[in-house]
Amino acid sequence: MAIMRTITSADFTPFDWTSVAASYRGRLPHLTQPGSICFITFRLADSVPLEVARRWNDDKAIWLQANPPPWAPEVERQYHRRFTMRLERWLDAGRGACVLKQPELRAEIQASLLQDHEKLYELGDYVIMPNHVHALLRPLVVLPVSKLLGAAKGASARRINAQLGTHGTLWMDESFDHIVRGMDSLKKFQRYIADNPAKSGLPAGEFTHEQRWNLK
Repeated sequence: MAIMRTITSADFTPFDWTSVAASYRGRLPHLTQPGSICFITFRLADSVPLEVARRWNDDKAIWLQANPPPWAPEVERQYHRRFTMRLERWLDAGRGACVLKQPELRAEIQASLLQDHEKLYELGDYVIMPNHVHALLRPLVVLPVSKLLGAAKGASARRINAQLGTHGTLWMDESFDHIVRGMDSLKKFQRYIADNPAKSGLPAGEFTHEQRWNLK
């Protein structure tokens, strides 16, 4: 367990649509804001079948065309109910080969996440599940979140494929990222990360979870 850093309301950069940078990878928007804290989900490539992912992406692209940001709070809640929660339920059901059930493979991801801590980002709480990873992080450089995690995902993929004796894509290229709006939201994400293994019916304490931020 790492020594926890205390996070207070003074640590937040208030969310402001006018200062947000939007990058588009595929057809899905990823928003970043310097100094903000983000909740990140990235998943194994086999966790969602390709045809299902394409159908979801088409549905999301149509919705985004009809509802371009910036969003009112209720529209944003609708977005997360319709798209974010659907993906989370699917992942928590344990789809795919779930190779991250193996603790030695989860250790590779943990090491890869920590290699860029205090270089590209400040790593907060995280959990490594059988087929996906949730993490809180604060970017330290102005880059899309996908690029911040590119080195960690690439390094872990190479080492995990070497251990499994496999080749090819390990991680889905697309990731989910959500800017945390305030202390209440940050606490909610911390609880979600801590409770994720139990919600998925996994043995308590078996899956990698590290609390790194003490909230005040």
